[in-house]
Amino acid sequence: MKLSLLTFNLGKTFTLDELIGIFHRTEIDGIEFRAEADHQHGIELERTPEERAAIKDKCEAAGLPIACIATGCRFEFLDDAERQEQIDRAKQYTDLAADVGCPRIRVFGNVFPEGSDKDVVIENVGHALREIAEHAAARGVDVNLEMHGHFSWWEYCLRSVEIADHRRVGIVYNCNYEEPEYGPICGFVDPVVERIRHVHMHDLERPGWPYPAFISMLKRSGYAGWFSLECSPSEDAERIIAIYAKYFKMMVEAG
Repeated sequence: MKLSLLTFNLGKTFTLDELIGIFHRTEIDGIEFRAEADHQHGIELERTPEERAAIKDKCEAAGLPIACIATGCRFEFLDDAERQEQIDRAKQYTDLAADVGCPRIRVFGNVFPEGSDKDVVIENVGHALREIAEHAAARGVDVNLEMHGHFSWWEYCLRSVEIADHRRVGIVYNCNYEEPEYGPICGFVDPVVERIRHVHMHDLERPGWPYPAFISMLKRSGYAGWFSLECSPSEDAERIIAIYAKYFKMMVEAG
């Protein structure tokens, strides 16, 4: 099991060079870049082929794995043209990922528009995932649907992934603080565990979400992939990253 820092919130003000420095000074194992959010790392679609190659070379020289590129692409739109625009953008992100040496991107199903048929939206999301995956497969990149928004409910997310029916499609398990309100988290984890390709965690010290038990569950399932820290902002970000990284390692060892 490996820990990456998702730049959303806690890492958004750091340049790529600064993130590399934090990587060397703490116990994080990799980085997940949030794109389309005006972060300072600069990993965006607008990068030229030369710039992409330079980013890949710099990360490889530093020994910094890029765990994921977290996009804002979302596929709940009922309008075919609007949804296709998002699909085409996600395809471009799989190209960016391949160019910088990243094996996966994150996308959203997101929400059910007011008055929509849930089954139609779920099916649309599934077909979108498959189209992106068919493009991404040749580049060796996975397309992972995050359990986010209305798709936080495992059944909706899983159905879309099953409709996609592609080896390059998986799930980003998002540790949603509302889950424990519905009972033990195994009720969310067990149905999707074989599809989990990436995990997003939040403020690890916050009560209400059983991170040690969750990590133990995934460890027993054989999951050996990435967990990303998606944490609240802090004026002392590097210190918080260092503390979270140590705590994560302790939980993995204890599990």
